[in-house]
Amino acid sequence: MLASYYGGICLGPVNTAAGHAISYPLGTLLHLPHGLANAIIFPHVLAFNQPSAAAKTAEVADALGLGQGLSQRDLLSAAKDFCAGLGIEMSLAANGATAADLPRFAADAHAIRRLMDNNPVDMSEADVLEIYRAAF
Repeated sequence: MLASYYGGICLGPVNTAAGHAISYPLGTLLHLPHGLANAIIFPHVLAFNQPSAAAKTAEVADALGLGQGLSQRDLLSAAKDFCAGLGIEMSLAANGATAADLPRFAADAHAIRRLMDNNPVDMSEADVLEIYRAAF
């Protein structure tokens, strides 16, 4: 409980963004733990945001030991490998999603404006759907 409490304190002022919004439907509709859902989505959102948030993205990549100066494609691959190396199954399909679910997930995630509006890059519903498809 103490760890959960500390986590909540840390997240309050952080203003999480699209990654968390995109993860929420995976929790509510697939019943995935929020951390697992975030890990599956994380590489895709990190790479999506890279062109507009290059310095922050480089800082995250460096902190995770992914390397510096990575292209968007290499960053996505390195981040996916990092999460998979933690034992995470990085496929939405392997975690219970169907292709037919993805449009609903995208609509639900895009509607979470309090988080989507914090993202450094404006994401359309089509962008969110493409992230789900890439993670499928």
